[in-house]
Amino acid sequence: MEARAHLGEELPRNAARVVATTKHGQVKGGRAANGAAIFLEVPYALPPGRFEDPNPLPADFKYEDVDYIYERSYAVQPNNDGQAVGASFVSKVGLGKPTENPLFVNIACPPSFPSSGNFPVKVYIHGGFLQFGSPHSLSSQAQYVSAARSEVWVNIGYRLSAFGFLACDKPKISGNFGFKDQWMALEYIKDNISAFGGNPDDIQVTGLSAGAHSVHQLLHFASRLPPGTNAPFRSAVLQSNAMATNPKTPEEHRPQFHALCRALNLDPSASDILLTLRDPEKIPYSIITHVIETGAIGVEYGTFRGCLDGTWLSSSPDPMTWQRSGGFAKALWDKGVRSVIVGDLTEEWYLYSIAHPLTSPKDIVPNLGKYYPDDVVQRMMRMYKTLSGDATVPEIERFFGEMLSDGYEIRWTPEQMRPKGYVTHGTDRSLWTVAVPWLQPHQLDVARAWLDAISEEVKALESNPKTVRGVAEILTLKEDLTIEWSTDCRWGEMMKLATVLPGEVIS
Repeated sequence: MEARAHLGEELPRNAARVVATTKHGQVKGGRAANGAAIFLEVPYALPPGRFEDPNPLPADFKYEDVDYIYERSYAVQPNNDGQAVGASFVSKVGLGKPTENPLFVNIACPPSFPSSGNFPVKVYIHGGFLQFGSPHSLSSQAQYVSAARSEVWVNIGYRLSAFGFLACDKPKISGNFGFKDQWMALEYIKDNISAFGGNPDDIQVTGLSAGAHSVHQLLHFASRLPPGTNAPFRSAVLQSNAMATNPKTPEEHRPQFHALCRALNLDPSASDILLTLRDPEKIPYSIITHVIETGAIGVEYGTFRGCLDGTWLSSSPDPMTWQRSGGFAKALWDKGVRSVIVGDLTEEWYLYSIAHPLTSPKDIVPNLGKYYPDDVVQRMMRMYKTLSGDATVPEIERFFGEMLSDGYEIRWTPEQMRPKGYVTHGTDRSLWTVAVPWLQPHQLDVARAWLDAISEEVKALESNPKTVRGVAEILTLKEDLTIEWSTDCRWGEMMKLATVLPGEVIS
């Protein structure tokens, strides 16, 4: 399914240029084959220091007088992405080279831009377990959906893996750099999207997988903004992921920091350890990715995630307590967020099962430990059935996938997007992007109908927030390609998780 050109190949073939005039000067983009105006790798922040928070573009910053039509870079990342089986690395990251400065946005505008404007804005955060991916991936390209729905689409680049999420208490590394990158991008979009024909008062942030987890993090950050400060978006869509429990604390991340240092032959207790790690001359990024992708760091430490440090996400109350209390939803409304959509596919488990190294039941706990605190892992293991010591690899993979993959529901995705037959994680991307080269005519009709249905439900909800359906009702794309509200048959099963998540109760 890769018979599709990268925008970095397509745009230079067309001599047409499009200019957007921003507060930082002109940005010159190109035209995709379908006429959409495209701007690639537009910086939204200054180049970041390693393991440091991002900094916004200063008022006197000026964009270079170049054509923003090339895929020159993608975030540094390890190459052991198990979920990318069958897909080329280039299809996932684009045509450029790895960089520690992926703080750029790709912008797609309808063909009528710049003569028309004030379009709705959709911001997309790519997935990849927070370890992999790029806004240049073929599945992220937005020229078709932008043209089909007259929307401005913005794909965000952010730091990944250790570069985006290394954290520790001693020495103090706040972590969450990738989430902070995303937030800075949203602020940039709010301030500048009108120059690209977008309506700054109609911004929806969406994300797939780790991108959906990121959107949940961004929602929590938005809910704690100071009085009088609104979120830089009005709605959100979480596709196939969310925060299930509180992130690990800096102290809980310390063993991972020590493991990284030791894999790099460094003393984690040295007084100058941070200066050493932050110096690309002493520690090139390739050395860091090498110890991760080869497993030298240890299987349980190779995945870098968010951190509950009390600043990015408040720990008083902690995010899950805040969410359960109702304060989270009320605060979001007060900050201008009018709707949140959450959904998944019927066989999410398959992707998670193939993305982790599992050969025996003993591999399950260390792999779960990549994502959840130890106490939650142990409670999850007690809740689910026990595998025998002679369980086969397929049995182990499915067991783990079902544990890790626990709105809307998609029960059908285009058959050519799921060669193994599973309606699984990410196989719906072609629907959300109206991917003309990948879809047959009747499938394009389904994609348009699905996006229309989602849009209409959002409008109805935002116009009358008190009109709500039951908690177990979901908007469903069914196997027969029809769309209707139905009952979530897994609701009761999923509510069992309330017995293992801290502070949760079953009512």
